[in-house]
Amino acid sequence: MQPGPPIGLDLVLLGGGHAHVEVLRRFALRPLPGLRITIVAREPLTPYTGMLPAVIRGEIPPAEAHIDLAPLAAAARTRLFMAEAEALDLAARRVLLAHGHPPLSFDLLSIDVGGLPAAAPAAAIPVKPIGRFLAALAGLESTLPQAARIAVVGGGAGGVELALALARRFTLRAAITLVSATAEVPAEAPPRARRIARAALDAARITLALGTPAEDFRNGRLHLRDGTTIPADAALWATGVVGPPFLAASGLACDPSGAVRVAPTLESLSHPGIFAAGDCAAVAGSPRPKAGVWAVRAGPPLAANLRRAALGVKLRPWHPQPAALAILGLGGGRALAWRGNRFVLSGRAVARWKEWLDRRWIAMYRPGAQSGRMRMPAMEEEMRCAGCGGKIGAQALTAALASLAATSHPDIMLGLAAAEDAAVTRVPAGKLLVQSVDHFRAFLDDPWLFGEIAAVHALSDIYAMGGQPWTALAIAAVPFMGGAKMAEELAAMMAGAARALDAAGCALIGGHSAEAAEAALGFAVTGLADPDRLLLKSALRPGERLILTKKLGTGILLAARPRGLLGAADLASVIEMMRKSNCSAARILLAHGVRAATDITGFGLAGHLNEMLRASNVGATLDLAALPALPGALDLAASGIASTLAAANRALLAAALGGEPPAHPAIALLIDPQTSGGILAGIAPEHAQSCLSDLSAAGIPATLIGTVIPDPFRLSLTA
Repeated sequence: MQPGPPIGLDLVLLGGGHAHVEVLRRFALRPLPGLRITIVAREPLTPYTGMLPAVIRGEIPPAEAHIDLAPLAAAARTRLFMAEAEALDLAARRVLLAHGHPPLSFDLLSIDVGGLPAAAPAAAIPVKPIGRFLAALAGLESTLPQAARIAVVGGGAGGVELALALARRFTLRAAITLVSATAEVPAEAPPRARRIARAALDAARITLALGTPAEDFRNGRLHLRDGTTIPADAALWATGVVGPPFLAASGLACDPSGAVRVAPTLESLSHPGIFAAGDCAAVAGSPRPKAGVWAVRAGPPLAANLRRAALGVKLRPWHPQPAALAILGLGGGRALAWRGNRFVLSGRAVARWKEWLDRRWIAMYRPGAQSGRMRMPAMEEEMRCAGCGGKIGAQALTAALASLAATSHPDIMLGLAAAEDAAVTRVPAGKLLVQSVDHFRAFLDDPWLFGEIAAVHALSDIYAMGGQPWTALAIAAVPFMGGAKMAEELAAMMAGAARALDAAGCALIGGHSAEAAEAALGFAVTGLADPDRLLLKSALRPGERLILTKKLGTGILLAARPRGLLGAADLASVIEMMRKSNCSAARILLAHGVRAATDITGFGLAGHLNEMLRASNVGATLDLAALPALPGALDLAASGIASTLAAANRALLAAALGGEPPAHPAIALLIDPQTSGGILAGIAPEHAQSCLSDLSAAGIPATLIGTVIPDPFRLSLTA
């Protein structure tokens, strides 16, 4: 099989703001061959600012006001990195990511990371970023005393709307004070609109403190510039926004507020090939308020110019209209709209109109809304060699390996650093060698996360045998890419893998790399074990309880992802579980006398349990109701989503049962192939509860799911 179009350019979308979701939608409808898009988002659930007040008022659940980037990215064939940027290296054209994540290189960069409230004190609650604000608001609600005092700082439309929404949310529970440096609110509205807004504030019994800016919040008091203070149990900061500090620190030309200065084409004035939109951008010659409406309107011209930049053609300037429609929710089913200084309208019809506009906009980014051509068009390319001609070039391989820390291990005589044809190790006296191999195609966009999970998965076989990982050989493949891209992709995969191997005390001593149609990674792992502490499939005994660590459903969830049906929250849950090593679980199981175990991988729980039953010449009863499911797995299974291996696993289950399995939702979990799954073990009944307690204390989910019975090979299911 020949690879698809080689990756010629990398476009990185930094942030999941309103403009970038439109970029994703447009590239989903019309892909560009050879352009690889990666979106980096700290919060993959992008909140829509227009619906935030309705969420605060309790009129709609938060999920209805968010755009889930996971299915949208899948529709656009875009890599989703759930990571946080902490700096830009513009000379090397790299985004530096937090928490040990390798840097991400780009040829084109677009920034839509929003802004931060200006001069928000440390003790205040900033309204942006919105995701963190909603979490902080929920925490505040649970701790506020009765008759609490809340100050909202900021007299723009956003501050007024927030104060009105909070007054409705905390009716009879909190007194709201709106503090503004301006003498009238909302400051940007025409006089008639301000009068209507003022009447709504009065009706909501919101106290106004106008004409003096707030400067600090400490010790339960809001401090104003004129020296006066206002008592407050909490201060919510909704002032004008500034750009995140790392933008100006990178050397990008920024305005005094820290927003990236861009031309009408939305390209940086100082750095060609870098674009910005939304609150973190300032368009030269066309200043606009920091409002969601302008970020939304920047989406189409930004997408068009990113496409033009990738194709190397002339960019076109964006000519936004002089004024935009502003709609402010007043609460109580009413809203206020204005445009410029003449058009002002308020009432219930305006509120219904606003709701219709908001829901129509957000519906464009829901699963199923991306209609049209989704397949990457074919592209003429040079034939790539197979066999050893398909190995990754020596330069790329050397660069990738150089990024890994050298391993020091007394038993390794010749390893990676020696550049010999094979590694040489010395086997410790009195130990048994435990060996296993695993290899699979990439199932995540982020090569660093994929590398870590691939290593955790490969190590699991050693732990399931009661061994300690010792050495590993890597088998890696990446798609053909020009320049340093292959080296970076391989280095990111191996950096993630090294993270897991190092944590396990397992030395990477060599491997093999090649080009392939898609990224893939595996490991041949060797472990050491004490002869009297082996965990075996053949050691199950009648009367033992069956204990399962981790939850089931990875195959279902990963199958849903390329279909655009896996939401960001469920994706985060399955990633978190797959990253969790089975090391501690195996240690705890051994400490409680377990001698029979296996890890749950491709054949699913039913297949691997059946292997244990046959090896041990026993049977088992399983409680279907007890099978633990990852979030979203059962709902997706009910809608028909299943891994390609599920059908073969179902046939194995039918053979073990002596007939078709019953119609029960948990059957989907029983036959679901697991990636980096948990350990299934038999434990003496008297040790079961104490083992569960120790596993729980170690942060390992574990469940008793059945009992071993003396009937050979018999598997029965109870609901």
